[in-house]
Amino acid sequence: MKRSVWLILFGVLLSLSFSIRASAADLLAMSEAEKEFIRGIVRETLREFTATLTATAVKKEKEKEANTGAKDMLREIAQSNRGFMSRTRPEHFVHLAEGQHPRATVVTCSDSRVHTHALDATPDGDLFMVRNIGNQIATAEGSVEYGVHHLHTPLLLIVGHVACGAIKAASGDYGKESPTIKRELDTIQIPKGDAGLNSVKLNVNNQVRQAMGKFQQEMADGRLIVVGAVYDFSNEMKQGLGKLNIVNVNGETNGANIARLELMQGLDTPAAKPVLRYGPKRKLPPKPAAAEEH
Repeated sequence: MKRSVWLILFGVLLSLSFSIRASAADLLAMSEAEKEFIRGIVRETLREFTATLTATAVKKEKEKEANTGAKDMLREIAQSNRGFMSRTRPEHFVHLAEGQHPRATVVTCSDSRVHTHALDATPDGDLFMVRNIGNQIATAEGSVEYGVHHLHTPLLLIVGHVACGAIKAASGDYGKESPTIKRELDTIQIPKGDAGLNSVKLNVNNQVRQAMGKFQQEMADGRLIVVGAVYDFSNEMKQGLGKLNIVNVNGETNGANIARLELMQGLDTPAAKPVLRYGPKRKLPPKPAAAEEH
C-alpha cells in the first residue's frame, strides 16, 4: 500500500512539474526513451490505482457478506431465545438462579455438530460443559478441575466424535497454523497420517488416562467415575446415527468387560417419560404441629 501511495504521489508531482514548466517544444524534443519512461510511470500509477480500487471493492463486498451472515445468525439466535423464554415456565429458572449443582462434567469438542441436546434432553443445571478443539484435558485443565473439585460432579465424561477436524489436523502437518492453534494441537498425541476412527478413540483414551492421573484420589475414594465416549453422527461404528458410544470406563477399554460393569446395566432401557430437572430437590420445611385441643 505504501508503494502505491508513493507511485501515485510521484505521478501527480511529475504531471504538475510538466504542466508548469514544460512547453510543447520541450515535449516534442524529448527522446523516445524519455517519453516511454513517462508513459511507464503513468501506466504503473494507473495499474496500482486500479488494483487499490479493486481490492477496496472486494473487501467491502466480503464485509457485506459477513455482516449479512452474522445478522441472519444473530436474528435466528434472538428468535430462538424468545421462543425459549415463552415456552419455559418461570419455576425452571428459580433453582438455576440459586446456584448450580451439575451431575456431570463433560469435556467435548468445539465442533458445531456436537451439542448438549445429543447428550441430555434437559441439560440445564445438569451438565458442566467444557469445550475445546479435540476434547482435551490439557487445554482446559482449570475448567475440568473446577467441575470435579468445586462442583463435585460424580461423573467426568469425555466425548470425542467422528470426523473430528482437530484429529485430522493433528495427524497431518499443521506447521502453517497460528501459534495458538498449534499449541492446542500439540497436545493431541495420535499417529501421523491416521485421521480416522482409531485416532478418535485413541485420543479419547488418552484424555481418560490423563484425567485418571489427575483425579486419582477422587476415583480411589469412589467419588468420581471417568468415562470416554465417541459421538457418531455418520454411523461409522454401526451402532446407529447419533449414538453416543462408550469406549472407556475408568481405563477399561474392552467392550465386553465394559458391558458387564454395573454402571452399564440398564442404560439402553427407555425411560417412561423425560424427567425435567431444575436442580437438587429441596427439603420442605416441617409443617407446624397442630395445636392440641383442650
